[in-house]
Amino acid sequence: MSTAYNAYSPDYAVHPGEYLEEVLESRRISKKEFADRCGLSPKTVSQIVNGKASFSPDVALQFETVLGVAAEIWLAILFSWQLFQSRKKDEKRLHDAREWASQFPLTDMRRLGLVKRTMDWTGTIRQLLAFFNVSSPESWEDFYREKAIAYRKSPTLAASRYSVATWLRIGEKVAAGHEAQPYSKDRLRTAIDRIRTFTNVIPEVFEPKLRAECLAAGIVLVFVPDLQKTRISGATEWLASDRALIAMSIRHKTNDHFWFTLFHEIGHLFLHEKKSVFIDVDSDDETDREIEANDFAREILVPTVEYKKFIARGRFFAADITDFAERVKIAPGIVVGLLQHDGLIKYSWHNGLKQMYELVRTTKSED
Repeated sequence: MSTAYNAYSPDYAVHPGEYLEEVLESRRISKKEFADRCGLSPKTVSQIVNGKASFSPDVALQFETVLGVAAEIWLAILFSWQLFQSRKKDEKRLHDAREWASQFPLTDMRRLGLVKRTMDWTGTIRQLLAFFNVSSPESWEDFYREKAIAYRKSPTLAASRYSVATWLRIGEKVAAGHEAQPYSKDRLRTAIDRIRTFTNVIPEVFEPKLRAECLAAGIVLVFVPDLQKTRISGATEWLASDRALIAMSIRHKTNDHFWFTLFHEIGHLFLHEKKSVFIDVDSDDETDREIEANDFAREILVPTVEYKKFIARGRFFAADITDFAERVKIAPGIVVGLLQHDGLIKYSWHNGLKQMYELVRTTKSED
């Protein structure tokens, strides 16, 4: 999903007054005579020639009548000059924004083809603005300051908001290339049981089915590479009132983390308001909504009643875990992850029951 950045930017422009003076001299017409023929004051003509005054389309038509040079040409020269002057001001403004741009994960963005190397910082800054679809660093700050209010975040998130915003923006741009049905809580509810069965299937088989189930329920599911200083597991955002985004980083690569994160994000859609953006990072600092989403995911994956019966036995050998997983129709690695998280077994135990996932992380939209 590289950001197209091709523009014609000449390093010079001719003021229409210079061109007017050349035309008058070549035809041996004085400024006063020209002013009289146009019905303008000599002062006005002098100011136009000296670049101290602009002119309107009406005046351009007068120039056309008197000199035979089309009004479109006069206006095109004027517009080119004004745009050139604006670009010069913009170059200065962007040159001063180097510190702002340096806070983004540029190394990762270049690696992913999101920005290209440029001769100076101005080119990099322009690419960042195009990537985020904002007009200036100040606009970016205002927009993402307001958007950050919607984040349900831990203190960890605030220190890396430029990386987090970049990561989420990648997900948004990828999602723009996918069509989803209008969101339906009922369709999602019935899809959850089917999605849960995918835990016992290899990624090559379940991935297209999982994406299809999500799209049918109004959710675009994307996998976004982890970036520097993000530590994000997943995020949920409403792109519209009837279209949601779930983005996952798969930074831990094991099936227990993958499925727990997925159902955690689905939990946000079920349980919480649409105005929030939920970005879930690796942190012990959890809000009430994160705890609610955690409980939702646990209940879907391993029903509490069954889990309590299992742990009451106190036997956590590999065979016991496998038997229990078969009974509740879930991948054994997910049970291992719960036992480790709950402190019932060491984190070094039974990791062989987990599966390592390598899913397709997409950074190119398909529009």
